[in-house]
Amino acid sequence: MSGNGYRLKINEPNIVHENIDGETVILNLDSGNYYSIVDVGADIWNYIEKGAPISEILPLIRENYECFQGDEENAVDSFIKQLQQEGLVIPIDDKLNASLLPQNWKEQITAKESRAVFNVPVLNRYTDMQDLLLLDPIHEVDATGWPSIKPLP
Repeated sequence: MSGNGYRLKINEPNIVHENIDGETVILNLDSGNYYSIVDVGADIWNYIEKGAPISEILPLIRENYECFQGDEENAVDSFIKQLQQEGLVIPIDDKLNASLLPQNWKEQITAKESRAVFNVPVLNRYTDMQDLLLLDPIHEVDATGWPSIKPLP
């Protein structure tokens, strides 16, 4: 993992995501792929979304999960690299983008009430909706949303 000044951010507006009952569903509007992550993976995504530096993610995982195997560092590194390879997150530098980054990220992360057993995070990728998502360009919706009702003359 890189130095303290290194963070990632969600590659918005190309990436939309929602957490539903502990599962984070991610949609890449450019590729039409969608993803599902749970448990450790969903927490890592949440830490990135809140603005945690990359160097702080592994300590957060160790704080919130029982890590018995000693493989958590490689697993977390590998998962973060996969998020980057899929174009879901992009690196930003604190020094260049300080105004864009939340400085109070620690306050936004709540510790778990009990520590779960660490399971290797998995990024499940689905391509079965790709043609449909690329055919219907939902990403071209303006700020009013969809469907927008035209005002009567």
